[in-house]
Amino acid sequence: MGTRFIHRCGLLAMIAASFLAAAPALAVAPLVNATLEPSQIALGESAQLTITSSGKGMESPKLPEVAGLEFHIVGQSQRIQLINGAALASSSIIVRITPQTAGVFTIPGLTPNSSPLVLRVAPAGSPALPGKSSGSGAPGMGSSANGIRMVADGAAFVRLILPKRDIYVGESVPLDIEVGLRDGFGRLNTLPTLVGGDFTLNNLSHQPEQAPRVIDGKSYMVLTWHSVVAAVKPGKFSLSVESPVTVRIRTRPQRDSMIDDMLGDPFMQNFFGATVTKDITATSTPSELTVLELPVEGRPPNFSGAVGSFKIAGDISSGAAAAGDPLTLRMHVAGSGNFDRVDSTMFEHLDQWKTYPPKSSFKASDALGLKGEKIFEQPLIASKPGTHTLPGLAFSYFDPGAHRYETVHSAPLKVTISPSLADGSLNAPQAPAGTASSAGPTATASSNTGLRPDHIATEAGTSSLAPPYLQPRFLAIPSLLALTIAGGWLGLRRRASDASNARGRERGSSKDINRALKDMESAARAGDAASFFNLARSALETGRGGENEDVRRLLALADEANYAALRPTHEEFETWLQFMRGRLS
Repeated sequence: MGTRFIHRCGLLAMIAASFLAAAPALAVAPLVNATLEPSQIALGESAQLTITSSGKGMESPKLPEVAGLEFHIVGQSQRIQLINGAALASSSIIVRITPQTAGVFTIPGLTPNSSPLVLRVAPAGSPALPGKSSGSGAPGMGSSANGIRMVADGAAFVRLILPKRDIYVGESVPLDIEVGLRDGFGRLNTLPTLVGGDFTLNNLSHQPEQAPRVIDGKSYMVLTWHSVVAAVKPGKFSLSVESPVTVRIRTRPQRDSMIDDMLGDPFMQNFFGATVTKDITATSTPSELTVLELPVEGRPPNFSGAVGSFKIAGDISSGAAAAGDPLTLRMHVAGSGNFDRVDSTMFEHLDQWKTYPPKSSFKASDALGLKGEKIFEQPLIASKPGTHTLPGLAFSYFDPGAHRYETVHSAPLKVTISPSLADGSLNAPQAPAGTASSAGPTATASSNTGLRPDHIATEAGTSSLAPPYLQPRFLAIPSLLALTIAGGWLGLRRRASDASNARGRERGSSKDINRALKDMESAARAGDAASFFNLARSALETGRGGENEDVRRLLALADEANYAALRPTHEEFETWLQFMRGRLS
């Protein structure tokens, strides 16, 4: 068998050399990665150091030198893998480390940016060391390597990484999703998905981070997505991620598969090792999460559901304007958190100012949208001239780190309003009474007490020979009559059109109100508090009447239903339905 194995290795080396000579190299910077397995052994045993380098211009790494340790190369391979249409060339060197004495040894990093590795060697005959690997076989379905759940003969794995396990409703928490595909044995089919309908996950990008990694002496390409997750209701949940993958499962005995692994190159392993292709769904190890409800005590009236850490600042488009000219008041909310729930009405009413509803825009400062700045812009028009002081703006949020509500304020702003130009008289000065000319009909053209008439009055008894209806002063009368008739006709047409449009709007509004009431009745029967109160809020925004205490209470319940476990009784639903029917009728 030894001769056959040597001949087989020589053939594999020839095929690998010809394949590598024809393969294109990936135009990326060289990357060197080193792993040590196991990190704790007893004197007389050996550890395995796997050095993987990839990228263009890679060079064979130089073996480290550590007193008390012997380094011996026992295997070497090169491979090329296609990822998103680009070729990634990499090489691996397997080094056997044999200690000469017991102790703790530090193996320096292979590059200036690499972290050192630590090997602990216990005296011979010591009991089993914690963390020591118990075997070298390929992990099977559901097995674990280095805390990672492997699937399908170690061909792939999925891992969910969460920074915290206790969060609040509505809190945005960053997470990482890793999908590992063993070289030549795994292929990703679609993007990974979150398991569980009680959480929202930001869309994953189609271009994840890619990095080679060696796990248990085997090479993997690890794809990493960064995203943000938020819980929609309180409770205890088990969160996991799954990803459909296509894998190759070897059918040879485990001893022969171990020999194939020594070949290193996945093409050679699949060429000589019998495999079958199978589509499976890889699932991560579940992560337990506790979602806490936002406290009711101490909740500010202007709280909109923002959870995170924020600060605000205010400014205005100009510090001076004329009465009647519009100004723009801006509020900047910056920080980190769930910006989709950052909201503000700014000033609903302000003395001596006419206010309009604000508009908002968001600018993210990171790829996840977890950090950034949201800007609210509210148009204002001063009604009176003078020096006005706009009071500071306020914004309330819940701080999950401090476990309490916070309210931040901006500084007041001073604005100088000058009188409007339209306030001045646009008419010419009138002459004082009693200054009119007293000249009689015999006044001459040179008199400076008045203007000379264009036509001299005719003497008594003389007149034009033309009939009166043909004289110029009578010709304007038919034109005036025609214009009056045309104007009256146009006015009647416009009035009829306005009445028709008003009836159409009233019918459309009545249909919308009836539809909203029916939707609220359906949500009440289903016990869906969030849908019921959100529909009520939308109907009030387009309905009739102003705001009173009951309306403010209903709007507060709409916010509470989105972020708390609000469960009204049947009687409470019916009470609010009656209120909405009366409000919208």
